[in-house]
Amino acid sequence: MFSNYIFLIITNIVFSILFIYGCQYLWNILKDSYSKKKTKDLVNMQIKKYKKMIDEIQCSQNAKSTYKDKIDKNEINKMDIELSDFIMNEL
Repeated sequence: MFSNYIFLIITNIVFSILFIYGCQYLWNILKDSYSKKKTKDLVNMQIKKYKKMIDEIQCSQNAKSTYKDKIDKNEINKMDIELSDFIMNEL
């Protein structure tokens, strides 16, 4: 009598584990079959970002150099004199 209960409990545990394993296996098959795998290309994405940043920096440096080329030395001297006059008047 007592051994029948132990046998039923053990078979119940075994069938429960097999049922859970089977459901998990089926879930993995369905998930792999019907879902799209997400992959991120982290390397190339970062390389593109760095190239974009470098291009922006080079463009801004080119813009600064062309701005400096447009101003001649006489104008720069004039601005320096005006700035120094302003500073002296404010002190």
